[in-house]
Amino acid sequence: MKQKILLFLLLGLGYHAAAQTGCTDPRATNFAPAATRNDGSCRYAATTTALPSRATLPAEVNETSGLVYTNQQLWTLNDSGNEPVLYRLDAATGAVQQRVRISNFPNVDWEDLIADDRYLYIGDFGNNAGNRRDLRVLRVPKAAIGTASEVTVAAEAIAFSYPQQTNFQPVVNQHNFDAEAFFVANDSLHIFTKNWADQQTSYYTVPAAPGTYAARYRATFNVNGLVTGAALNTAGTEAALLGYTTTGAAFVWLLFDFPAGHVLQGNKRRLELPSALLVGQVEALTFTGRYSVLVSNERFLTLPPRLYALGLSEWLAPVATTSSQVAGAAQFALYPNPARHVLRVQTLALTREDAQLTLHDPNGRLVLTTKLHARNQTHELNLAQLAPGLYFARIVSAHATYSQTILIE
Repeated sequence: MKQKILLFLLLGLGYHAAAQTGCTDPRATNFAPAATRNDGSCRYAATTTALPSRATLPAEVNETSGLVYTNQQLWTLNDSGNEPVLYRLDAATGAVQQRVRISNFPNVDWEDLIADDRYLYIGDFGNNAGNRRDLRVLRVPKAAIGTASEVTVAAEAIAFSYPQQTNFQPVVNQHNFDAEAFFVANDSLHIFTKNWADQQTSYYTVPAAPGTYAARYRATFNVNGLVTGAALNTAGTEAALLGYTTTGAAFVWLLFDFPAGHVLQGNKRRLELPSALLVGQVEALTFTGRYSVLVSNERFLTLPPRLYALGLSEWLAPVATTSSQVAGAAQFALYPNPARHVLRVQTLALTREDAQLTLHDPNGRLVLTTKLHARNQTHELNLAQLAPGLYFARIVSAHATYSQTILIE
């Protein structure tokens, strides 16, 4: 018996020492219970969610293309060919409360709106034909806006170009140098392109200060669609990319558990949203809390512009994981351990609920899954088809997650 215990400890310690990285999100299909540092490899089952409507926007912002919630105020703007005006909206009703006109720049193709503590930033970088040489972001001091219902202010220009672009012949919707999405962080503008040619997005950064710059290329991410909006929450811990496909299917990519300043190096989870026939052409989003966003659509066919509210806690909030030493005694018991041909799972909690058990091998591969019905206090799992070795059991219910290392002889 002492040899079995020693083998169990050595296998467990050896594995944890050697495998420190992997998918650390228990919601992922390739969750690696032994991983202590996320490597951005998490994969997720196809996920569809509704997009609850909050308010219908006024016709004045029929072509809403940017959205930002800052200082408990909601702002939007219209895209190309419209007046160079920012609109402050009532976040509950969508009504226009203030108009801020930019006096020294036209609205060539305004496509997104973001903010930091001191400034609003207007993304005048829409480039459907791919022939613009005047791409820029307009910086507007918040202190200059005031509270009057009609305000006129001057903006500063942050001009930039894509070093990779060498062809400026107009090729409408057939190139990779359009952009409709960005956010600001760490004194930089983080721009995500709308790649018509390959349905991906290229990630660039530009200093968030007036001047003329060559955008710095960071990475490319296959979003399988056209990105129309981006947002980063105020904590800088979660980001989102909004868009739609060429068939009108809307989506949002959630980016989370990434190293500081590297949004594409963490988890990436896609949520499928309702089609444009139901929610219009989604164009903008902004975080209103760590796990909540607002989304807007421009007028589409007979659908008016609307404001939608979407909660993201289900996919972003940390999953509470109980330890085998503490909560295991109150929730579940897995025995015998080591196991040979059968593993028994006993539910010990006074208030029981259905749960899902999964078993992963040391490489993180899912080798067994079964439902634990609340009406049964004890379940038996057949392990005869599994090779001897160290495995990781995980039990997930509506209110708890429990994990335990299992040795199969």
